[in-house]
Amino acid sequence: MDPRGAAGGNHVLTCRIIHDHVASYPDAPVFSAGEELTVESRETVWEGWVWCVNREGRGAWVPEGFVTRRGGVCTALRDYDSSELNVRAGDVVEVHEEAAGWLWCRDREGRWGWIPAFCTERREA
Repeated sequence: MDPRGAAGGNHVLTCRIIHDHVASYPDAPVFSAGEELTVESRETVWEGWVWCVNREGRGAWVPEGFVTRRGGVCTALRDYDSSELNVRAGDVVEVHEEAAGWLWCRDREGRWGWIPAFCTERREA
């Protein structure tokens, strides 16, 4: 089951991984819809992402469209799992969502996580 609270249709792509990706943050937090988060200013090469921190002090990059911002505070508009997926060239994944240059995927072992879109070669499932 998709643990992030899927928003949207059931269109799934099958992609082959063409570049390895290793998770940057292995202990990634999960945010719940309605959760209030603090926005922190951080440098990133990825447009469309904001660094959000929950009340426990755990932070993650979140697509801007997944939160509403009011100054230095934001509210999660949906459930969001910030986990990244470790993949190797040649792996095959199912893509369930795209946000700001990243893909929410499930691998053949049933693990879920985000990977950069440039790591994939897309094929219709």
